[in-house]
Parts: sequence; C-alpha cells; structure tokens
Amino acid sequence: MTDFVPDLLPVCGARRRLSERLAAAAEALAPTGAAEPPQAGRDLRCVLQAHTAGDHHAYVMHLDGQDTGSVWGRWGHEEGPLGLVVLPDCKAVAPEPLDEACCQYAEHPGGHCYELTDPWQP
Repeated sequence: MTDFVPDLLPVCGARRRLSERLAAAAEALAPTGAAEPPQAGRDLRCVLQAHTAGDHHAYVMHLDGQDTGSVWGRWGHEEGPLGLVVLPDCKAVAPEPLDEACCQYAEHPGGHCYELTDPWQP
C-alpha cells in the first residue's frame, strides 16, 4: 500500500498584530457564562493559500456553541486597516487517511488547511 502524500500548497503567512482594543472587541463577542472566557490571539498570520489579490484572513478565536463560527482578523494590504469579522467554519474534511477538518472559514479562497504547508516556525 502506498502512503498518502498530498502535494501541499504554500500558506500566505502575512502578519499583523491585533490591538488591545480589537482583542477586547473580539472577546466581547464570546457567549457569556463560559468557565474560562476565550482569549483572542494577538499575533496574526494569514492562513489562506498564498495569494496576490483579495483580503488576508487570520484566525483570532473560536466562538463556543453549535454553528457559531469564529472571529477572524481581516485586512487588505500590509499597512491597511485591520478589522474583525465573524465567519462560519469551513465544513470540508480531508479524505482518508487524513480525516482532518479544515480549520478555515466557509467559502474561503484557495486550498483547505490540510492541503497547505506552512514552513514558518515561531
């Protein structure tokens, strides 16, 4: 039997820093009453497949609950304004043997996260 080795595509990786004000705004979107309130990620990196057009998107935090989606940071170019948007989760799942869910938002451009490679090491 041959091992499944997909042809992986490069991730964009454009970086931004989420301000304290926007982090607080993201955290305010979380449902109340959680034992541990979620913390917004502040160091953002675009998780989409490498692209030359369209907005960059970086995961900020998940919203608890069924079909609530996640908070994403979105910006148009390196120094452009950074905004927050709540987007539904992508429902795609990798074929066997990976059987891994996509970690991006619904209707995202480019490949699913399990089709991408990210050589960056923090």
